[in-house]
Amino acid sequence: MYISIAFLTALGLWRVFLSEIRMFMRPFPYFLLTCIFLSVSVVPVFAGWQAVVAEEATELPMLVTVDKSEQSALFYGQKASELTSQKVPCSSGQVKGDKWREGDRKTPEGVYFVEMRRTAGLDYALYGNEAYTLNYPNPVDRLNEKSGHGIWIHGRGAPIVPRETKGCIALNNPDIADLYTKVTTNTPVILAEQVAPYLRAGSEVDVLKEKTQQWIAAWQNRSPEFLQMFSPEAFTKSMDESFEAFAQRKQRLFKRLPWIITWTDDVNVLQGPDYWVTWFDQYYRAPNLVSQGIRRLYWQKNNAGKFIIVGMEWKERKNGIEKAYLDAKAANVHNFLDAWVTDWKSGSVEGYISRYAKNAVQGTRRGIKAIADHKIDVWQRAKPAQIMLSDIEMTLSGRGLEVSMDQYYGDSTGYTDQGRKTLVLLPQGDQWVIVSEEWRSK
Repeated sequence: MYISIAFLTALGLWRVFLSEIRMFMRPFPYFLLTCIFLSVSVVPVFAGWQAVVAEEATELPMLVTVDKSEQSALFYGQKASELTSQKVPCSSGQVKGDKWREGDRKTPEGVYFVEMRRTAGLDYALYGNEAYTLNYPNPVDRLNEKSGHGIWIHGRGAPIVPRETKGCIALNNPDIADLYTKVTTNTPVILAEQVAPYLRAGSEVDVLKEKTQQWIAAWQNRSPEFLQMFSPEAFTKSMDESFEAFAQRKQRLFKRLPWIITWTDDVNVLQGPDYWVTWFDQYYRAPNLVSQGIRRLYWQKNNAGKFIIVGMEWKERKNGIEKAYLDAKAANVHNFLDAWVTDWKSGSVEGYISRYAKNAVQGTRRGIKAIADHKIDVWQRAKPAQIMLSDIEMTLSGRGLEVSMDQYYGDSTGYTDQGRKTLVLLPQGDQWVIVSEEWRSK
């Protein structure tokens, strides 16, 4: 029988180790030695991901968590400003551990999102009457070269038993039916070996919210910082296109488009096994395109400990976000109009002209020099005395943010005029600037 030298060497070292331990433990009873060995040598083979959910997640409309060790699912939701929860039994994959390969009968571990609800064409014995599909594999799963697909939360044709699925999460039919009024597209789902109770939010939550807002601002400003926030290598592995192709496409658009409006509301953050995900409603407007939907950014820390984007997802939505954008910007636009009117009434050319883009158009006048020269001429003859705005309306168009209003004007000579004023505004950094001004006298 062949026995390697390496094996004999290892065996010899192990015997020396045991001998040293026995000498050290002579004063102690033998059973204590046995207990110590058991305590240090018995390690769970399937430790799995221990999910820690930040306290801030209690603000989500709905969160589903699955604890595979307990074979239980917990549904957290907001109702009348109070956090409600419901715990139900579930069944996960037949094999313990995180999913890595197609057909390994394991349930994946990570942060996922509901994609759609299915009720037609289901095998009742396997899936019951309905199922909710999840976005496995997500970008980080692809980055980690995980394979497989079709991970659902579904019902069952018979009462569930623990660990009986091929990787999905099965619920009893009454429990899955109860989800219809709770779960919607984009509901987050945490799948983990164990799920810890809500803990106080860590500093990473605030950092990632700020990072997400910086990414949105860099996009709107067409800044080089936008692309610098990605990991090119990770992006290429996790996405359907290379980072080089993505970067070239964005750079072409940044050069060609005169302006971009991007906006996000209600940034949410959850931690995964080796990543974080932020997601939010996103509104995008440019001269050539308008889109609204849900954006997800997947973050990891680089070697310097800084968060970088390793992948992302986009889910189009038909309506709703544009109105939310207009509602969110209303107060900001009104403040801009107040400042514009104040500068106008004061006769301050410098303050007044600072509200306009360099290439702004005001009637037949083009550019801020022509606009400034006209105001200097008018104000030398008569100073503004009264300016009132009313019936302010905001819409979005291919020109930008259009603000229409009734305007009353009176000067120091007693001259008055009133009509409908339309301003076209575009963002410039954190401020608005006027790119077009049109007047229709009544």
